[in-house]
Amino acid sequence: MADIATNIATIQAKAAELDALIVQFRAAKAAIEAAEAEIRRLRPVSEPSRAYQERLTLVALDAMGKPSIAGDKTLADLAAAAWAGVA
Repeated sequence: MADIATNIATIQAKAAELDALIVQFRAAKAAIEAAEAEIRRLRPVSEPSRAYQERLTLVALDAMGKPSIAGDKTLADLAAAAWAGVA
């Protein structure tokens, strides 16, 4: 069992890792949302969107907070399926 000082060091190190991941997430979120907005602008209004073609970043936020479940699809899998066959 680790002592208090070791646990504090672990928390501080992992907090720094989370800070870096947050920066990366924000950049990826901005890029995805910009691409989704551009697609909405270019797509005919009469063409409905399919699941996960919009607001994929909300799914990512949800995935970060929920427990991992065996068989859950990755965001990359969801995006690939959503955009399969679309040019």
